[in-house]
Amino acid sequence: MVYPDQPFPVLVERIAWLEGLGFDQVFLPDHSSDLRDPRGTWFDSWSVLAAAALGTERITLGTLVANQILRPPAQLAKQAIAIDHLSGGRFDLGIGAGIFPWDHHSVGEIPWSPKERAERFADYVSIVDGVLRGGVFSYTGTRLWVKDIHTVPGSLRSPRLPITVGGQSPTLIRVAAGHAETWNTHGPPGASALEVLAITAEQNRRVDRLATEAGRDPSAIRRSYTIFGPWDPRRGTHGYEEIFERFAASGVTDFVLDWPGERHLEEFERVARDVIPELRGT
Repeated sequence: MVYPDQPFPVLVERIAWLEGLGFDQVFLPDHSSDLRDPRGTWFDSWSVLAAAALGTERITLGTLVANQILRPPAQLAKQAIAIDHLSGGRFDLGIGAGIFPWDHHSVGEIPWSPKERAERFADYVSIVDGVLRGGVFSYTGTRLWVKDIHTVPGSLRSPRLPITVGGQSPTLIRVAAGHAETWNTHGPPGASALEVLAITAEQNRRVDRLATEAGRDPSAIRRSYTIFGPWDPRRGTHGYEEIFERFAASGVTDFVLDWPGERHLEEFERVARDVIPELRGT
């Protein structure tokens, strides 16, 4: 995970360095300002992704996660297709429900209730999924609708580029089970390390059940954990090796590492070069 909080040459250099280290994917978040400090530098992530698409050759690019508050679903799908083509088919679209009030305020919206957020998200992902497949698409949902959306061309990959759904609410997990190639979580904020581990395992089992109910093979849905909160290795309590082992046992297949910062760069590089290659594909 790379935040768009540096000058463009630095961001492109960081992403190219991650590619050289052998990482499979690099993600950017999608907010109207820096969630840590709104006064800080914060570029549009989609512009950074476009620059990264031209500055890399192998690594898959993506959003973690694109924010339903900030743009209409059909427009999001077309932005994703543009980066997919620009990168030669190296773009995965992560989508989230959005929650921060300042993102609502940036587009002139009063923050939605949890019920409205969930209903919008279910419609939102259905529309994005349909538009990504190309052709002409219409949809009428509980909160959102589109009519005769023409998408030419569609995704480079068939039937569409991969979708990741990020979030933990019952609605988001159900949407992930019905639509996504990957479900991503960072665990409940404020929970202890053991609580995050146990909840992630239970949510993984819920994805299995809901995918089966939706007529999908649960094993076709990857499970992604963004290392966060009490498991953050920069806190000095849990190392990367322990995190990989314990969350893999709970059903996690993919791990998202935060940009380490200068103090932890050496350990981050060690893990990338010496630890991750041995675990890849297990």
